[in-house]
Amino acid sequence: MSNLFQKQVLILALFAGELMMKSGAEIYRVEDTIERICRACRIDYVECFATTTGIFLSLDSGTDESDMHTFIKRIHYSEINLERISKINQFSRDFTTTDLSVEAGMNKLREISALKILPFPLQLLGAMLVGAFLCPVFGGRPIDMAFSALSSGVSCCLSTSMLRLRFTNFIRILIGSAGCALFTLLLTLVTPDLYVSSIIISGTALFMPGVAITNAARDLLSGDMLSGISRFAEALVSAVAIAAGIGILLKFWFLGGGDLPANPAAEYPPQQFLLFGFLVTLGFCILLNAPKNLYILISGIGAVGMMAMAFMKISDYGIIIASFIGSSMIAILSEMCSRAGKEATTIFILPGIIPFVPGSALYRTMEEMLNGDIQRSLDIGSEALVTAGSIAVALILIASMTRLLLALIRRIERTIHKIKALFAARKELKIKSKADLDSDPTSDSDLDSNRENGLE
Repeated sequence: MSNLFQKQVLILALFAGELMMKSGAEIYRVEDTIERICRACRIDYVECFATTTGIFLSLDSGTDESDMHTFIKRIHYSEINLERISKINQFSRDFTTTDLSVEAGMNKLREISALKILPFPLQLLGAMLVGAFLCPVFGGRPIDMAFSALSSGVSCCLSTSMLRLRFTNFIRILIGSAGCALFTLLLTLVTPDLYVSSIIISGTALFMPGVAITNAARDLLSGDMLSGISRFAEALVSAVAIAAGIGILLKFWFLGGGDLPANPAAEYPPQQFLLFGFLVTLGFCILLNAPKNLYILISGIGAVGMMAMAFMKISDYGIIIASFIGSSMIAILSEMCSRAGKEATTIFILPGIIPFVPGSALYRTMEEMLNGDIQRSLDIGSEALVTAGSIAVALILIASMTRLLLALIRRIERTIHKIKALFAARKELKIKSKADLDSDPTSDSDLDSNRENGLE
């Protein structure tokens, strides 16, 4: 009976971990969820090791009649689904704090697994919001914003088609980026007065490896070196696919006698980036399937981060410091909202942090390489790498400070509780001593009365 129960718990915990992994959760969160579920079922001997491609789980109840159970689950694919992460996070909290049975928990997980992503028209709307309102960040004018929305829509259509045909992620990103670049270059034949760079960068923002960089940073923070390095490699592969897709099209365009219009970048006051950031983050909320009741809050966090970055850039602090400050603002607000709403921090961070990924630097790196200026290409590529590192450092630093602060608060609370308990015990002891003294026949008043009676 004990072995059967262990197997049921193992299957439940592994199913929850599999859903989280396939939805884009961090490694440490997957392992923590699995261990919490097992320990809630009074199984104290739990060992879980998760990577981006598999989960290894062993458990034993520790009794003489039980056996060690070990299971390996292969993860073949993953897609970002923040609503599913939120639901599983809530399920884990309910399962560990209530008397929810294993069978009922499995039914709940099946319901979460059956959650459908938003229909394609809404995903297309999200992609167009991202393309249109990310364009001003790279100097796009209103006319560029309109065409950037169309370009981003083309990227979304190509990416969805490649996904349904089960192409690899590298091919999907490469074709989507190439299609965006081709569509933008063809637009210049009809409307020459376009800022091509801003349109292409904004149109390929759907493929920017912001999720991989964010999760890699958080995995490294938790000590999961293998997963952190593998996700940084995943981000590098995505960046190479974007650069290759754009670069191939530009090379053929130049060989065919085409040229890029040289139009000046537009400038906007930092206050307008509050609106741009809100709408861009809203677009990513749709694309990443964030919980619908949190759209406004998440978009507001992204807007504050974007405006902070814009203020730093116009103050001549440079893109690296600006990205660090903007990412720090998003991380701080995300940690606060996560603690207040008892949600996973990832849900608040991911939609707002993706626009900070140095997409323009990747584009310029490939452009300079095609122009034959290798030194300039290396300089811009190095700046892109340092900028991405500043984003990761900001996330790690804020998360570490939050953990230290929470640990300090818990220690102070425990100390205050101990002091209160000590004072309460001393007060109770005084009351008890006084009561014993009042009931003692050999008290001072009794002795005085006894002396008087003796004298008489």
